[in-house]
Amino acid sequence: MKHFSLSPTILTKSAWFVFFFAAVFMTTAICSANDLVLHLTFDELRGDVAEDISKFGNDATFQGDVELITGKYGKALEFDGASWGEIPDNDSLDMVDGITIHFWTNIRPSAGGPGSDVQTGVEKGTTWKAGLYTLAAWYRGGSLLQFFDLPAGCREANIGSSIQDEKWHHLAGTWDGTTIKLFIDGELNKELECKGTLTGNNEPLFIGARGGNQRFINGALDEIKMYNYPLTVDELQADMENPQAASVIPQDKLTTTWALIKQGN
Repeated sequence: MKHFSLSPTILTKSAWFVFFFAAVFMTTAICSANDLVLHLTFDELRGDVAEDISKFGNDATFQGDVELITGKYGKALEFDGASWGEIPDNDSLDMVDGITIHFWTNIRPSAGGPGSDVQTGVEKGTTWKAGLYTLAAWYRGGSLLQFFDLPAGCREANIGSSIQDEKWHHLAGTWDGTTIKLFIDGELNKELECKGTLTGNNEPLFIGARGGNQRFINGALDEIKMYNYPLTVDELQADMENPQAASVIPQDKLTTTWALIKQGN
């Protein structure tokens, strides 16, 4: 009977292959405690689809009259007050431990109709139900970060300042398990103590509307980003000022790893 043995080089390469594919699986399929889970740059559309450049591939499909315009950074997506985007449910979008949502927006007064006093930027769910969270660019005189699951007395933080002036503004909201914070143009505008527990739901994530049938954005959105943890003030400001550079997953990491495999290192 012949006995076969693998050389150290082959063993080393084999080990690297196992490590490489395990690493790829981990970074593409599993949501860690500190992840960017959505980034829509709106620099281009593929038909009616805007690509999510986070590792989770939460691409948004748009309905109605939307078009690319000059944005705050590169291109932005303009909505006509009756259009919206939809992202299928994904576990990465169920925020339970913490959250950051932020985007640039340039909105104008709504033309009227049901829900015209609210313009939703990002919302998880079709109706007011468990697992819903929303960051509204315009909410009855200000803006809003809201969570269905938090206690009724503190589940939403309203901003008194209006950004409905057809100029570019940065809107951000965070929750760290105990405190809701809202920011306008990188500055803390509202802080509200609110302890509680969030749950997920199996509803889509909507861009520019609630459920695709109300609370439509009348204006433009750019650089929508979501994290499953609260950014610090410094992190948020850096992300606001340089959104694409701050969140790009270095592709050269894969290139470097592959080069090491081929070298047997």
